Amino acid sequence: MKLKGHVLIELTDVDSGRVEKVEKENLVTNAVNHLLGLNPMGVFYSAGGAFDDHLMWNDEMLPVCPNMIGGLLLFGRAVEEDPENIYQFSGNMPVAYASNDVNSTANLARGSMNLTESKALDNGYKFVWEFSPSQGNGTIAALALTSARGGKNGFGSMVDDASPFFHIRDVNIGDLGTERQMVLFEAVEMDFENDLMYSITFEDAAVRVRKIRIPVFSIGLNERLDDSTYQMVEEQVIQVSTFRFVGDYSKYGDFLDG
Repeated sequence: MKLKGHVLIELTDVDSGRVEKVEKENLVTNAVNHLLGLNPMGVFYSAGGAFDDHLMWNDEMLPVCPNMIGGLLLFGRAVEEDPENIYQFSGNMPVAYASNDVNSTANLARGSMNLTESKALDNGYKFVWEFSPSQGNGTIAALALTSARGGKNGFGSMVDDASPFFHIRDVNIGDLGTERQMVLFEAVEMDFENDLMYSITFEDAAVRVRKIRIPVFSIGLNERLDDSTYQMVEEQVIQVSTFRFVGDYSKYGDFLDG
């Protein structure tokens, strides 16, 4: 999918009525292509049966307009124009944002979509967002499209901090067995290109390292997409010398990535 954009910003002085316009062509990143083209571990499929709670694409992600790219982010600092620049660094948080609906909250950083003027065109889609004089105040150096959910509270808000987070899938692996569950829980690294996961735990007073084959972007003839199918590729026990585990009768400890 190849997309391009055209943006027009109108700034109105509420005292004099003077209108200042800024108009530019803008690129569209590969975020939509990634969402539609990647499906790690089948997370966008209902694969786990009765206990599988998964993302509903219609109305949440599709149609692409106005859901997958139905939000707006306004930044106070410049943003690099690069198709792969999908996530902004934390030093450049949005000063204002808007979703594909009308803002009925007390959040003054958030504007509203004009639901009358925003509509499908013969060759694309037209978005119109509006900010009242009390909304979205600050310096605007760049803007970017985001998802409708991402535009509700752009990277978090004290007004409604739950809306940027999206539950994609929930699978019950309670019948997997404690030992096999712990291998997944103790994972510290994932090699997505080679479908390999590394899991580290303690073995008495030693360290047990496992390299595991798990289906991520490719699936074998006898594998399932239920987050529980994996094959042990290699494992080894390493005696520790620079640290020790806690506990006298029963040793315990955890390993975390980073």
